[in-house]
Amino acid sequence: MPVALKDLILSKDPRQALRMSRHLAALVAILLFTTASIYFSYNNMLKEADIQLMDINLTFWAGLLIITFIIRSGINQNLHDPSMTMVQMIWCSIYMLTILYMLNDWRSIALMSYFAILSFGYFRLDFKEFLIVTMFCVAGYFLVIIYIYINEPLRIHLDKELMQLFGFAMTCLVMVYTGSAVNKLRVGFRERNDQLAEALRLNTRLATTDDLTGLYSRRYLMDMLSNQKALSERDDSDFVILFADLDHFKHINDSFGHYIGDVVLKNFADIIRASIREIDYGSRFGGEEFVVLLVKTDIEQSKNIAERIRSGLEHYNFSDVAPGLHVTVSIGMANYKQYKSVQETLMTADNRMYKAKEQGRNKIVSE
Repeated sequence: MPVALKDLILSKDPRQALRMSRHLAALVAILLFTTASIYFSYNNMLKEADIQLMDINLTFWAGLLIITFIIRSGINQNLHDPSMTMVQMIWCSIYMLTILYMLNDWRSIALMSYFAILSFGYFRLDFKEFLIVTMFCVAGYFLVIIYIYINEPLRIHLDKELMQLFGFAMTCLVMVYTGSAVNKLRVGFRERNDQLAEALRLNTRLATTDDLTGLYSRRYLMDMLSNQKALSERDDSDFVILFADLDHFKHINDSFGHYIGDVVLKNFADIIRASIREIDYGSRFGGEEFVVLLVKTDIEQSKNIAERIRSGLEHYNFSDVAPGLHVTVSIGMANYKQYKSVQETLMTADNRMYKAKEQGRNKIVSE
Protein backbone atom coordinates (compact mmCIF):
# COMPACT_ATOMS: atom_id res chain seq x y z
CA MET A 1 0.00 0.00 0.00
CA PRO A 2 1.41 3.46 -0.93
CA VAL A 3 2.49 5.49 2.09
CA ALA A 4 0.14 8.39 1.29
CA LEU A 5 -2.88 6.07 1.02
CA LYS A 6 -1.86 4.24 4.18
CA ASP A 7 -1.61 7.54 6.11
CA LEU A 8 -5.00 8.58 4.72
CA ILE A 9 -6.75 5.39 5.83
CA LEU A 10 -4.92 4.81 9.10
CA SER A 11 -3.08 7.89 10.42
CA LYS A 12 0.37 9.45 10.51
CA ASP A 13 0.32 9.05 14.28
CA PRO A 14 1.76 5.55 14.99
CA ARG A 15 -0.56 4.94 17.96
CA GLN A 16 -3.63 6.06 16.09
CA ALA A 17 -2.57 3.97 13.09
CA LEU A 18 -2.33 0.90 15.34
CA ARG A 19 -5.77 1.54 16.83
CA MET A 20 -7.25 2.07 13.39
CA SER A 21 -5.64 -1.09 11.96
CA ARG A 22 -7.05 -3.18 14.82
CA HIS A 23 -10.46 -1.62 14.33
CA LEU A 24 -10.38 -2.41 10.60
CA ALA A 25 -9.39 -5.99 11.40
CA ALA A 26 -12.43 -6.22 13.68
CA LEU A 27 -14.62 -4.83 10.88
CA VAL A 28 -13.44 -7.58 8.56
CA ALA A 29 -14.25 -10.23 11.19
CA ILE A 30 -17.72 -8.80 11.80
CA LEU A 31 -18.32 -8.52 8.05
CA LEU A 32 -17.92 -12.30 7.87
CA PHE A 33 -20.54 -12.71 10.60
CA THR A 34 -22.87 -10.33 8.78
CA THR A 35 -22.41 -12.42 5.64
CA ALA A 36 -23.25 -15.54 7.68
CA SER A 37 -26.42 -13.87 9.00
CA ILE A 38 -27.52 -13.20 5.44
CA TYR A 39 -26.87 -16.87 4.65
CA PHE A 40 -29.00 -17.86 7.67
CA SER A 41 -31.82 -15.66 6.42
CA TYR A 42 -31.58 -16.95 2.86
CA ASN A 43 -31.91 -20.54 4.10
CA ASN A 44 -34.86 -19.72 6.39
CA MET A 45 -32.84 -20.38 9.54
CA LEU A 46 -34.09 -17.19 11.22
CA LYS A 47 -37.46 -16.66 12.83
CA GLU A 48 -39.97 -14.34 11.19
CA ALA A 49 -40.07 -11.03 13.03
CA ASP A 50 -41.39 -7.53 12.62
CA ILE A 51 -37.83 -6.25 12.54
CA GLN A 52 -36.08 -7.45 9.39
CA LEU A 53 -32.49 -8.63 9.29
CA MET A 54 -31.61 -5.79 6.92
CA ASP A 55 -32.69 -3.22 9.52
CA ILE A 56 -30.65 -4.98 12.22
CA ASN A 57 -27.54 -5.08 10.05
CA LEU A 58 -27.90 -1.44 8.99
CA THR A 59 -28.34 -0.29 12.61
CA PHE A 60 -25.35 -2.29 13.77
CA TRP A 61 -23.05 -1.12 10.97
CA ALA A 62 -24.14 2.49 11.47
CA GLY A 63 -22.89 2.18 15.07
CA LEU A 64 -19.62 0.63 13.89
CA LEU A 65 -19.05 3.40 11.35
CA ILE A 66 -19.61 5.99 14.08
CA ILE A 67 -16.82 4.28 16.08
CA THR A 68 -14.67 4.31 12.93
CA PHE A 69 -15.21 8.07 12.58
CA ILE A 70 -14.41 8.70 16.25
CA ILE A 71 -11.11 6.80 16.00
CA ARG A 72 -10.03 8.19 12.62
CA SER A 73 -10.91 11.79 13.54
CA GLY A 74 -8.88 11.61 16.75
CA ILE A 75 -11.82 12.28 19.06
CA ASN A 76 -11.01 8.98 20.77
CA GLN A 77 -7.79 10.46 22.19
CA ASN A 78 -9.91 12.43 24.68
CA LEU A 79 -11.45 9.22 26.05
CA HIS A 80 -10.20 7.11 28.96
CA ASP A 81 -9.64 4.21 26.55
CA PRO A 82 -8.58 5.68 23.18
CA SER A 83 -8.82 2.22 21.58
CA MET A 84 -12.53 1.99 22.53
CA THR A 85 -11.98 -1.75 22.92
CA MET A 86 -14.78 -2.41 25.43
CA VAL A 87 -17.23 -0.25 23.49
CA GLN A 88 -16.55 -2.18 20.30
CA MET A 89 -16.73 -5.57 22.01
CA ILE A 90 -20.02 -4.78 23.80
CA TRP A 91 -21.57 -3.41 20.61
CA CYS A 92 -20.56 -6.49 18.62
CA SER A 93 -21.86 -8.74 21.42
CA ILE A 94 -25.27 -7.07 21.28
CA TYR A 95 -25.36 -7.67 17.54
CA MET A 96 -24.48 -11.34 17.94
CA LEU A 97 -27.02 -11.82 20.73
CA THR A 98 -29.67 -10.40 18.42
CA ILE A 99 -28.77 -12.89 15.69
CA LEU A 100 -28.64 -15.70 18.29
CA TYR A 101 -32.18 -14.85 19.34
CA MET A 102 -33.42 -14.88 15.76
CA LEU A 103 -31.80 -18.22 14.92
CA ASN A 104 -34.13 -21.20 15.07
CA ASP A 105 -31.23 -23.59 15.42
CA TRP A 106 -27.43 -23.82 15.01
CA ARG A 107 -26.85 -21.29 17.76
CA SER A 108 -23.69 -23.17 18.72
CA ILE A 109 -22.15 -22.23 15.35
CA ALA A 110 -22.95 -18.55 15.91
CA LEU A 111 -21.45 -18.75 19.42
CA MET A 112 -18.04 -19.53 17.91
CA SER A 113 -17.96 -15.98 16.53
CA TYR A 114 -17.81 -14.71 20.09
CA PHE A 115 -14.30 -16.07 20.47
CA ALA A 116 -13.14 -13.82 17.62
CA ILE A 117 -14.56 -10.83 19.51
CA LEU A 118 -13.00 -11.83 22.81
CA SER A 119 -9.59 -12.35 21.19
CA PHE A 120 -9.45 -8.60 20.44
CA GLY A 121 -9.49 -7.99 24.19
CA TYR A 122 -5.99 -9.45 24.40
CA PHE A 123 -4.61 -6.24 22.88
CA ARG A 124 -5.96 -3.86 25.50
CA LEU A 125 -8.12 -5.19 28.35
CA ASP A 126 -6.92 -6.01 31.84
CA PHE A 127 -8.41 -8.85 33.92
CA LYS A 128 -11.32 -6.83 35.32
CA GLU A 129 -12.33 -5.40 31.94
CA PHE A 130 -12.00 -8.78 30.22
CA LEU A 131 -14.15 -10.39 32.92
CA ILE A 132 -16.86 -7.72 32.52
CA VAL A 133 -17.09 -8.28 28.75
CA THR A 134 -17.11 -12.06 29.18
CA MET A 135 -19.85 -11.94 31.84
CA PHE A 136 -21.87 -9.68 29.55
CA CYS A 137 -21.60 -12.27 26.74
CA VAL A 138 -22.44 -15.27 28.95
CA ALA A 139 -25.28 -13.49 30.78
CA GLY A 140 -26.63 -12.21 27.48
CA TYR A 141 -26.74 -15.71 25.99
CA PHE A 142 -28.39 -17.03 29.17
CA LEU A 143 -31.11 -14.35 28.98
CA VAL A 144 -31.72 -15.15 25.30
CA ILE A 145 -32.21 -18.82 26.20
CA ILE A 146 -34.57 -18.02 29.06
CA TYR A 147 -36.57 -15.51 26.98
CA ILE A 148 -37.05 -17.96 24.13
CA TYR A 149 -37.92 -20.79 26.52
CA ILE A 150 -40.60 -18.68 28.28
CA ASN A 151 -42.10 -17.00 25.22
CA GLU A 152 -41.34 -19.37 22.32
CA PRO A 153 -40.65 -22.81 23.81
CA LEU A 154 -41.09 -24.58 20.48
CA ARG A 155 -37.97 -22.86 19.12
CA ILE A 156 -35.58 -24.23 21.70
CA HIS A 157 -34.27 -27.45 23.28
CA LEU A 158 -33.51 -26.22 26.78
CA ASP A 159 -31.21 -29.11 27.82
CA LYS A 160 -29.12 -28.73 24.68
CA GLU A 161 -28.91 -24.93 25.02
CA LEU A 162 -27.90 -25.12 28.68
CA MET A 163 -25.13 -27.58 27.83
CA GLN A 164 -23.96 -25.19 25.10
CA LEU A 165 -24.12 -22.32 27.60
CA PHE A 166 -22.00 -24.27 30.09
CA GLY A 167 -19.38 -25.09 27.44
CA PHE A 168 -19.42 -21.50 26.22
CA ALA A 169 -18.99 -20.15 29.77
CA MET A 170 -16.08 -22.51 30.51
CA THR A 171 -14.33 -21.57 27.28
CA CYS A 172 -14.83 -17.88 28.04
CA LEU A 173 -13.29 -18.32 31.49
CA VAL A 174 -10.24 -19.91 29.90
CA MET A 175 -10.01 -16.93 27.54
CA VAL A 176 -10.28 -14.57 30.51
CA TYR A 177 -7.37 -16.35 32.19
CA THR A 178 -5.19 -16.40 29.08
CA GLY A 179 -6.20 -12.84 28.21
CA SER A 180 -5.20 -11.54 31.65
CA ALA A 181 -1.90 -13.43 31.37
CA VAL A 182 -1.23 -11.88 27.97
CA ASN A 183 -2.13 -8.45 29.38
CA LYS A 184 0.33 -8.90 32.27
CA LEU A 185 3.06 -9.84 29.80
CA ARG A 186 2.20 -6.83 27.63
CA VAL A 187 2.26 -4.46 30.61
CA GLY A 188 5.49 -6.04 31.84
CA PHE A 189 7.15 -5.63 28.44
CA ARG A 190 6.01 -2.01 28.27
CA GLU A 191 7.37 -1.28 31.74
CA ARG A 192 10.69 -2.93 30.91
CA ASN A 193 10.87 -0.99 27.65
CA ASP A 194 10.22 2.22 29.58
CA GLN A 195 12.96 1.28 32.06
CA LEU A 196 15.38 0.51 29.23
CA ALA A 197 14.53 3.79 27.51
CA GLU A 198 15.10 5.68 30.78
CA ALA A 199 18.41 3.85 31.30
CA LEU A 200 19.44 4.77 27.76
CA ARG A 201 18.56 8.42 28.37
CA LEU A 202 20.54 8.36 31.62
CA ASN A 203 23.56 6.73 29.97
CA THR A 204 23.40 9.22 27.11
CA ARG A 205 23.26 12.11 29.58
CA LEU A 206 26.16 10.72 31.59
CA ALA A 207 28.18 10.18 28.42
CA THR A 208 27.56 13.67 27.04
CA THR A 209 27.33 15.90 30.11
CA ASP A 210 29.33 16.64 33.22
CA ASP A 211 27.45 15.44 36.27
CA LEU A 212 28.37 18.39 38.50
CA THR A 213 27.93 21.37 36.20
CA GLY A 214 25.52 20.07 33.58
CA LEU A 215 27.82 21.30 30.80
CA TYR A 216 28.98 18.96 28.05
CA SER A 217 31.67 16.45 28.86
CA ARG A 218 35.20 16.57 27.45
CA ARG A 219 34.57 13.54 25.20
CA TYR A 220 31.41 15.05 23.75
CA LEU A 221 33.14 18.37 23.11
CA MET A 222 35.93 16.62 21.19
CA ASP A 223 33.30 14.95 19.02
CA MET A 224 31.67 18.33 18.40
CA LEU A 225 35.04 19.84 17.50
CA SER A 226 35.55 17.11 14.89
CA ASN A 227 32.08 17.77 13.48
CA GLN A 228 32.68 21.51 13.44
CA LYS A 229 35.99 21.00 11.63
CA ALA A 230 34.15 19.11 8.86
CA LEU A 231 31.47 21.82 8.64
CA SER A 232 34.08 24.55 8.55
CA GLU A 233 35.93 22.90 5.68
CA ARG A 234 32.68 22.40 3.80
CA ASP A 235 31.22 25.92 4.03
CA ASP A 236 34.45 27.85 4.70
CA SER A 237 33.22 29.08 8.08
CA ASP A 238 35.33 29.68 11.16
CA PHE A 239 34.95 28.75 14.81
CA VAL A 240 36.67 29.85 18.00
CA ILE A 241 37.80 27.94 21.06
CA LEU A 242 37.85 29.58 24.50
CA PHE A 243 40.02 27.84 27.10
CA ALA A 244 39.11 29.06 30.62
CA ASP A 245 40.72 28.19 33.94
CA LEU A 246 39.51 29.47 37.31
CA ASP A 247 42.18 31.47 39.14
CA HIS A 248 43.58 30.13 42.44
CA PHE A 249 40.95 27.38 42.56
CA LYS A 250 43.08 25.17 44.82
CA HIS A 251 43.26 28.04 47.31
CA ILE A 252 39.42 28.27 47.20
CA ASN A 253 39.10 24.57 48.04
CA ASP A 254 41.69 24.81 50.80
CA SER A 255 40.23 27.95 52.35
CA PHE A 256 36.47 27.43 51.94
CA GLY A 257 36.13 23.70 51.44
CA HIS A 258 35.32 21.46 48.49
CA TYR A 259 31.59 22.08 48.81
CA ILE A 260 32.11 25.79 48.13
CA GLY A 261 34.47 24.79 45.32
CA ASP A 262 31.64 22.80 43.73
CA VAL A 263 29.29 25.78 44.15
CA VAL A 264 31.81 27.97 42.31
CA LEU A 265 32.06 25.45 39.45
CA LYS A 266 28.26 25.23 39.13
CA ASN A 267 27.81 29.00 39.17
CA PHE A 268 30.57 29.48 36.60
CA ALA A 269 28.83 26.89 34.39
CA ASP A 270 25.63 28.97 34.70
CA ILE A 271 27.58 32.08 33.65
CA ILE A 272 28.91 30.27 30.58
CA ARG A 273 25.41 29.09 29.60
CA ALA A 274 24.02 32.60 30.01
CA SER A 275 26.86 34.16 27.98
CA ILE A 276 26.96 31.92 24.88
CA ARG A 277 24.45 31.37 22.10
CA GLU A 278 22.19 28.32 21.73
CA ILE A 279 24.31 27.05 18.85
CA ASP A 280 27.53 27.16 20.92
CA TYR A 281 28.90 24.45 23.22
CA GLY A 282 30.13 24.89 26.77
CA SER A 283 32.03 22.03 28.44
CA ARG A 284 33.89 21.20 31.60
CA PHE A 285 37.25 20.00 30.32
CA GLY A 286 38.50 18.74 33.68
CA GLY A 287 38.82 20.04 37.22
CA GLU A 288 38.52 23.83 37.07
CA GLU A 289 39.20 23.96 33.31
CA PHE A 290 36.40 24.82 30.90
CA VAL A 291 36.36 24.92 27.10
CA VAL A 292 33.79 26.80 25.01
CA LEU A 293 33.23 26.19 21.30
CA LEU A 294 31.83 29.23 19.48
CA VAL A 295 30.62 28.16 16.05
CA LYS A 296 30.40 30.22 12.85
CA THR A 297 32.17 33.22 14.29
CA ASP A 298 35.61 34.81 14.24
CA ILE A 299 38.08 35.86 16.91
CA GLU A 300 36.92 39.51 17.04
CA GLN A 301 33.25 38.66 17.52
CA SER A 302 34.17 36.09 20.16
CA LYS A 303 35.97 38.62 22.34
CA ASN A 304 32.63 40.04 23.48
CA ILE A 305 31.45 36.61 24.61
CA ALA A 306 34.73 35.94 26.41
CA GLU A 307 34.46 39.28 28.15
CA ARG A 308 30.88 38.51 29.29
CA ILE A 309 32.14 35.28 30.83
CA ARG A 310 35.14 36.92 32.51
CA SER A 311 33.18 39.90 33.78
CA GLY A 312 30.23 37.74 34.87
CA LEU A 313 32.43 35.70 37.19
CA GLU A 314 34.44 38.71 38.44
CA HIS A 315 31.29 40.49 39.59
CA TYR A 316 29.46 37.41 40.83
CA ASN A 317 28.40 37.75 44.47
CA PHE A 318 29.28 34.65 46.51
CA SER A 319 28.62 36.32 49.86
CA ASP A 320 25.50 34.23 50.51
CA VAL A 321 27.53 30.99 50.56
CA ALA A 322 31.05 32.21 51.41
CA PRO A 323 31.50 35.79 52.67
CA GLY A 324 34.68 37.31 51.32
CA LEU A 325 34.96 34.90 48.39
CA HIS A 326 35.96 36.54 45.11
CA VAL A 327 36.60 34.40 42.02
CA THR A 328 38.13 35.29 38.66
CA VAL A 329 38.99 33.39 35.49
CA SER A 330 41.76 33.50 32.90
CA ILE A 331 40.77 32.87 29.28
CA GLY A 332 42.75 32.03 26.18
CA MET A 333 41.26 32.22 22.67
CA ALA A 334 42.15 30.77 19.27
CA ASN A 335 40.29 30.42 15.97
CA TYR A 336 40.38 27.35 13.73
CA LYS A 337 41.04 29.08 10.40
CA GLN A 338 44.39 30.33 11.58
CA TYR A 339 45.73 26.84 12.33
CA LYS A 340 43.57 24.41 10.29
CA SER A 341 43.90 21.83 13.05
CA VAL A 342 41.55 21.20 15.98
CA GLN A 343 44.37 19.98 18.21
CA GLU A 344 46.62 22.93 17.43
CA THR A 345 43.76 25.40 17.90
CA LEU A 346 42.93 23.85 21.27
CA MET A 347 46.59 23.87 22.35
CA THR A 348 46.98 27.49 21.28
CA ALA A 349 43.93 28.53 23.31
CA ASP A 350 45.38 26.59 26.26
CA ASN A 351 48.77 28.31 25.93
CA ARG A 352 47.13 31.73 25.72
CA MET A 353 45.17 30.94 28.88
CA TYR A 354 48.49 30.38 30.67
CA LYS A 355 49.75 33.68 29.24
CA ALA A 356 46.68 35.34 30.77
CA LYS A 357 47.69 33.92 34.14
CA GLU A 358 51.29 35.10 33.66
CA GLN A 359 49.99 38.60 32.96
CA GLY A 360 48.22 38.76 36.32
CA ARG A 361 45.12 36.53 35.86
CA ASN A 362 41.53 37.66 35.34
CA LYS A 363 42.44 38.46 31.74
CA ILE A 364 41.67 37.39 28.16
CA VAL A 365 44.47 36.66 25.71
CA SER A 366 43.51 36.29 22.05
CA GLU A 367 46.86 36.66 20.25
